[in-house]
Amino acid sequence: MRDTTTITNTKGSALLSGLGYGAIAAIVNYFLAFEIYGSLTVIFGQVFVLLALFTRGLLAAMVSALLAALAISIYTDNVFFFVTLLSEVAVVHYLYQRRIPILVADLIYWCVFGMPFSYLYVPTVIDVPQSFLFLILAKLLMNGLLYTALAILLYQLLPRRWKLTTMTPVSDTLRGRIFYLSFLCIIISSLCFSFLFTVRSTQQAEQQIVSDIGSKANSLRQVTEDFVDDYVVAVRNLRDSMERVSDYEEKLMLMDYTQRNFPGFVTMLWSDAQGTILHGVPVASFSAAFNRMQESPSISDRDYFLMPKASGQGYVSSAFRGRAIGEQPIIAISAPYHRNNRFAGIIEGSLDIPELVRLVQRTDIDPRFQSVIVTDNEHQVIFATEDTALAPLSYYEPTYARNPYSLILPLTRIQQRDVLYTQRMNDYGWNIYVFSSPQEMTDLFLGNILILALFLSIITALFAVVTRRFAHELNRPLEQLVAQLGDPTNVPDLPSRADVTREVRALTDNLIAARKVMVDFNHQLQQQVEEQTADLARLNERLNKLAREDDLTGLLNRRTFDELAEQGYHEAMATRGHIALILADIDHFKRINDTMGHPVGDACLRCVGQLIQQHFASKGCLCARYGGEEFAMFVTDIDDVHAMVTDFQQALSQSCEVQGQVVPMSISMGVVEIKQHFSGESFRRLVAHADKLLYESKDAGRNRITIEQL
Repeated sequence: MRDTTTITNTKGSALLSGLGYGAIAAIVNYFLAFEIYGSLTVIFGQVFVLLALFTRGLLAAMVSALLAALAISIYTDNVFFFVTLLSEVAVVHYLYQRRIPILVADLIYWCVFGMPFSYLYVPTVIDVPQSFLFLILAKLLMNGLLYTALAILLYQLLPRRWKLTTMTPVSDTLRGRIFYLSFLCIIISSLCFSFLFTVRSTQQAEQQIVSDIGSKANSLRQVTEDFVDDYVVAVRNLRDSMERVSDYEEKLMLMDYTQRNFPGFVTMLWSDAQGTILHGVPVASFSAAFNRMQESPSISDRDYFLMPKASGQGYVSSAFRGRAIGEQPIIAISAPYHRNNRFAGIIEGSLDIPELVRLVQRTDIDPRFQSVIVTDNEHQVIFATEDTALAPLSYYEPTYARNPYSLILPLTRIQQRDVLYTQRMNDYGWNIYVFSSPQEMTDLFLGNILILALFLSIITALFAVVTRRFAHELNRPLEQLVAQLGDPTNVPDLPSRADVTREVRALTDNLIAARKVMVDFNHQLQQQVEEQTADLARLNERLNKLAREDDLTGLLNRRTFDELAEQGYHEAMATRGHIALILADIDHFKRINDTMGHPVGDACLRCVGQLIQQHFASKGCLCARYGGEEFAMFVTDIDDVHAMVTDFQQALSQSCEVQGQVVPMSISMGVVEIKQHFSGESFRRLVAHADKLLYESKDAGRNRITIEQL
């Protein structure tokens, strides 16, 4: 009866101890799980499960493992942890009972059972590439070795009264124990440092991907906006010009001139108030289409006619296929045409989508890792890189997938490939998606793990040699000293002082040697991190410069100019300061390129850039190369803007010298000067106004300045 009661009390105590250790393990697993890369998580709650095994036995360990597995299963939504953690405790206990060291037993468990089971199970719940599956398995092994080593070291620090069961020492020799405990310290420090270094490296790689595809998405958004904006302005300017002239033939000439100067327009048409087409260019295409029709062609059912008619505003359509003149994908841009302040029809240009495709293809997308999809406001594909296998005008909207790679970027699948992506939307409701493969981060992580494995192998072999030599020098006098100190009846006959000093010195030298190996390795890793950080800083500095300036002229690029000028514009509107926006375009620049060659043309552009620096930038003005041969200047606090631009125009005519020869050039300018009208309208309207004045200068014969004060 007494034996039965004792057994019952022992089981009850083990059960309570297991619940206590398990509660701590569950809290640590749920609240202190450490995410190292995407959904890869390092857990430490199993430390307390193994402590329960070492101090309270198998029953307490199984109870605590059950609670620890419950917590991590809830945290990761993966019940497979019940299998791995409970079986780990059982296998480690079984091997330990057969005199296999705990750390070795855990290594055997993961290599023989844990990793193969996980290799078979993981693909059933999540579809990941083989490289990422290997990464999961490597993480499981490293995590298991780390928390097992921590549990063994913590066990050495526990008070003896807490240990109802006692671990059998891994070795009964001083050499074996020193080697085992020292190696545990190396394992723990190396794994911790490796995890931290890997986390930092992958975070940097992830942030680089986020920054890279984000900047490219922003660039593509700006490219698409600017591309459509240019053609919207062209249609509006044509409409304004046609409203100002009365001669019918002159109107037709304006249409023909616009279509030829804006090659993205496949066709342009002019309709009356009922939607009947009055004229279209190219004339040959429209004549052929009219001859095939039985009646006068009408566009009265088209949105690009109905919307301007109803709203009195310009309209940009979604992508669609043409029906009368060609069937290629197009985007219709239209503006209402008025006569005597009454709606009299529309002016419409059919923008060729392949023209936009060619523009997008010139962006710096890395085809090895990155893809691009551009859709309109109805999610129809306008552009997609070849690897996506999406046809123009097909429907596309990304579907979110479970993301094991990143906590920052969403994940989707394209052609059975996992890709991270970012999304931007331009002012026309177009969606710009830039995709990047996570393979780069996965390869980085795997590379760090391989380096760690190699390092641990070298350190293990080196440390075994060092320990053996150390034991040969130290064991005999220390064993004598331990034997004497272990006998309470005798007064210890300590070795001579010289012997103690020599032994302690030998021990110290070997420990310092081991520490030096670790410090040197840590220093090398730290130096590599610093060098990579410095390289990234230099690269970022170069990228920032390239993102702000035009490489040929040294002036600001269009995007940077628009940002700074818009900021200055709004400040001037708030303080009522005098400003002016100047748009300038070199006359007949194409003739210079065609007759004298592009190198001479580039030299002329540099010359113009230098003159702009001298006449404008030196006075604190913002100056930019706004397009191919177009420049923009934003002037503040200058009393006589007309004199400034006149001086510049005169200086340009004789200042461009290339290869010892003066290249005569002229320039047309449109200037909007604000001195009184501080209405706070948008900066984009100011740009459109200046562009309109530039257009008037061109129409008036070039080499002119059209200035208007508001």
